[in-house]
Amino acid sequence: MKPARATKEIRLRNCPFHALVDQHKKLTCSMNLALIEGVVSELDIPGVKAALDPRPGMCCVALRLTKG
Repeated sequence: MKPARATKEIRLRNCPFHALVDQHKKLTCSMNLALIEGVVSELDIPGVKAALDPRPGMCCVALRLTKG
């Protein structure tokens, strides 16, 4: 399934850790955010920030364009 893309945001349409999220939501979402922040940091993508923003039926982390 392709990620959902809006004007200044990209997010997965499903949770990559769905097997864990029901029992350990806070831990799982925090872990997912840290993972995505690390990827963005290591790829050195200027103007992109990972943010925790849970929405029903989608991943809790969004990649947001912070510049431009």
